[in-house]
Amino acid sequence: MKKNYHIQGMSCGGCVSNVKRALLQVADVTEAEVHLNPQGATITMSKDIDVENLQTQLSKSGHYTIKEVLNN
Repeated sequence: MKKNYHIQGMSCGGCVSNVKRALLQVADVTEAEVHLNPQGATITMSKDIDVENLQTQLSKSGHYTIKEVLNN
């Protein structure tokens, strides 16, 4: 399944790389496409992942916040 998310706190390509690397470390995430403009990500996962789990992992990599985009 794929879900879209809004991510705040990215300002450069290095941030995009950090966020992508962090998201790929979450169990059941199989792919992460991270975009700087607009700030966000499309995450492919093998099962539904709670956004709090994603936020916990991102917080280890920097001051990023993630919110699910509803009604894709």
